[in-house]
Amino acid sequence: MARRRSRKKKNKSRKWLYIFLITAIIFYASYYYRFEIYGLYKFYFSSDKLVDLKKEKQKTNSIFEKYSIFGLDVSQYQKKINWSKVAEDENIKFVFIRATAGKDFVDKKFNYNWKESKKNKIIRGAYHYYRPNENSRLQAQNFIKTVNLEPGDLPPVLDIERFSSVQSLTSLKNGVLKWLKIVEEHYGVKPILYTYQNFYISVFRGDKRFETYPLWIAYYSTKSKPDKKVGDWIFWQFSESGRVEGISENVDLNVFYSDYETLKSLTIK
Repeated sequence: MARRRSRKKKNKSRKWLYIFLITAIIFYASYYYRFEIYGLYKFYFSSDKLVDLKKEKQKTNSIFEKYSIFGLDVSQYQKKINWSKVAEDENIKFVFIRATAGKDFVDKKFNYNWKESKKNKIIRGAYHYYRPNENSRLQAQNFIKTVNLEPGDLPPVLDIERFSSVQSLTSLKNGVLKWLKIVEEHYGVKPILYTYQNFYISVFRGDKRFETYPLWIAYYSTKSKPDKKVGDWIFWQFSESGRVEGISENVDLNVFYSDYETLKSLTIK
């Protein structure tokens, strides 16, 4: 009888251990991926699943009425883009093109997009997708090795969207700052910081080290603007499911905060 009671206690202890582990895994996953989950929610449950830029601008009392400068950001996921067709849209004045990701990845369509966008007189910029578990210096070197910025190009962009699973938040922020400084020193221009609204508020808001970098904020809505807590932004990515002539896949849509002359003044001299 004593042995049976002992076995029951063991089974009960094991049961609570399993419950604890499962709870911990769920908590970690919800914390680590919460911004991706939020993005998926916005895509699948928002009433603005597909956004046609021309139609959006024509809506009465649209929040985009006072804006005149719109642009895209693209990668290999948009497949082969017909840039001459894209350039026919008078609303689209700029594009950010993914160049690299992590310490060794180069976007398969970067060279094509980089050349064709300039050929069609669209102001271009290049961005790096930051992998939070990889060395920041190697990531900066990957971008520098891949991207040759010329006069008329927009400043380089660092895209940071996720937390690290191998380092603390403090270390992650230090790594991001290192990337920004290395790239700034190489190109002689201050990079743009891109991230989601909630990520910025949780991670960067109030940290003066990042306040000097121009901000490109992702907040998917055609009904309301980004939260005032993010401060002053210069680019706002308002949709990840835009439809544009010349691009067969959905594409991210962005707006610039000011006019065309101000946009040109941001470019490399």
